[in-house]
Amino acid sequence: MAAAGKTAAQGLFGMATGRVELGRGAGGDRTLELDRACEAAILQQLREKAPFAYSLVSEEAGVSGPEDAPWRVVVDPLDGSLNAKRGLEPFAASIAVADGATLGDVRIAYVEDYTRPRVFSAVRGEGLLSPGPGGAAGGAEGAAIGGSSFGGCRYETDLVEIVLFEAGRPDRHHFRYHELSAMGAVGCTRDMRIRQIGSLALSLCYVALGIADMLVAAVGSRSVDLAAGVLILREAGGGAVTLTGEDILQQPLDLERRSPFVAWRAGLDEDEILYRSRQLRRELLGHAE
Repeated sequence: MAAAGKTAAQGLFGMATGRVELGRGAGGDRTLELDRACEAAILQQLREKAPFAYSLVSEEAGVSGPEDAPWRVVVDPLDGSLNAKRGLEPFAASIAVADGATLGDVRIAYVEDYTRPRVFSAVRGEGLLSPGPGGAAGGAEGAAIGGSSFGGCRYETDLVEIVLFEAGRPDRHHFRYHELSAMGAVGCTRDMRIRQIGSLALSLCYVALGIADMLVAAVGSRSVDLAAGVLILREAGGGAVTLTGEDILQQPLDLERRSPFVAWRAGLDEDEILYRSRQLRRELLGHAE
């Protein structure tokens, strides 16, 4: 599925033909020809090769299929559409398979970077999967391994140096930039830096592997953005919590619920992060009032 989406994106990202607007998708965002082409290619593979009955949650096509299907497939065919539209890296496919209706029910996760040979995948309870030949993850060639050794994971200290940040339009957020420094107080580092890459799925994977230490997503995020990345993060030993005080694993696999959240890698003090997250939440809510 991801390989088909990646092929469809070739020749369209950063090009006028890929930026043609086709209306709004089921998720509420503008649908570009680039989005349509990736989703069509991915869903064709799903229809042809799915071994069991399934219901579908996809950013453009919406929710479909029998409600009593044993499996729910959650797809973001192009996570990082704005990057892809402008020819900016990175952007990716995010695919998850669940046996229930919430983020906590996701059993299989797969994220593939469209711009380089990089794949992240996990099976619930089995850890992360190593890439097989040609960059494909899992299968007979992939071996389940622990998060601290996957792909050169690197977190030798409890310091927070790189915090990834995701936000929507600036006029829709009520916080001061310096308030993000509360998260850097975890580990008492003075070297915290903020980076924004434009893909929630890949951001979660980077935190899972320790490429980044934390992710602050002030933007309300849907299940199509989170389903695969949250499982990969959890299987690597990391965690996430919403900034609205709800259990992120109870977020439904639909296109309606949106939750801002904080995610962190393994090796950090979870209690301290939860405390700092509550502080940040109070600041955000205080400004919103």
